[in-house]
Amino acid sequence: MSIQPLRISYIELRGTEESIESIEVVYDGHRGSIPRRSKCHFDADFDQLLTVRGVTISFSVVRRRKWHVGPKQAPEVIEIDVQDVLSNLPTQKFHTVRNKLAITIGLPPSSVPLYLQNVGSGRNADAPRPTTEELLNECYRFRILVVGQSGVGKSTLINKAFGIEQASAEDFEPGKANIEKELISPHNDRFVLHDGRGFEPAEGVACDDVKSFIKKRKKQEHVKDQLHAVWLCVRTPIKGHGDRLLEEGTETFLKEDTSVFQNIPIIVVFTKYDRLLTDMAMQRKADPEAAADQYLHQHCIHPIQEFAKGAKLSYVAVSSNPGHEQRRSQLVMLTHEKVTESFGSPF
Repeated sequence: MSIQPLRISYIELRGTEESIESIEVVYDGHRGSIPRRSKCHFDADFDQLLTVRGVTISFSVVRRRKWHVGPKQAPEVIEIDVQDVLSNLPTQKFHTVRNKLAITIGLPPSSVPLYLQNVGSGRNADAPRPTTEELLNECYRFRILVVGQSGVGKSTLINKAFGIEQASAEDFEPGKANIEKELISPHNDRFVLHDGRGFEPAEGVACDDVKSFIKKRKKQEHVKDQLHAVWLCVRTPIKGHGDRLLEEGTETFLKEDTSVFQNIPIIVVFTKYDRLLTDMAMQRKADPEAAADQYLHQHCIHPIQEFAKGAKLSYVAVSSNPGHEQRRSQLVMLTHEKVTESFGSPF
């Protein structure tokens, strides 16, 4: 099953060859024909939104036989991961090119979660600055620096959110930091991740190394090579368990050094959120999730806002355990929304 239902307002396919005979969309055991508009143009509008609940949506493409002899060619099947489409919710459009076919999937405004519609500066998402579209076209991939001490669950989060198998435990051992190494998912290549470790001495990457990496990326000529967002991963602290909200180095960095980021979005990611839910359930809270959210704001978000005054931070709580896929999807979509928003801001 997909993380959430995918609702589609229109589908458009454009080819470069006239050999296409027909195209069908295939999803959840259903098939539907995509009408031809011209020789190489097929599209369909859905007044009643097409809803996909599975993990993939496919297109069956039938091409004419070249010499009109011999057996009929088997249809080409183009399969698209629903999660890849969902990651484009803030832009309300998913675009890809497969088998010489330009495929566009339109997403209705109602599909964008409410928490994304009012996040940030309040600028109208339908009226971006003139340069935003150009920057997004130039920058197919968003480059994210993932910072957090060992044990907060970074590698598991990256594996679960993006399917990056390279993010194994050995890649995250203290003393083996390689902040320049790119981690790219074969399932969602819209994001490039860099591991920044934590800010503590034992983490193998000092605070100065992180700042040096950020400054270096700022000087890159092409937008795609610059740094677009930072995930500051913090294990969700449990009151009474002796957990610290932030390590000393991280707290110092937020208090004194966030100016290096300028307009680069910083998202504080509270990991292992399931521990907090379990704790709320053990306290016999009537609504453990509501109690957990209240706890996060009171004991985590508010204290960070107090000592990191002036820093523009966003917050999201995630878990790598089964049943929390929606929260990981929120992190991906929030990152996309914040980066898009920063493209529309002055540099």
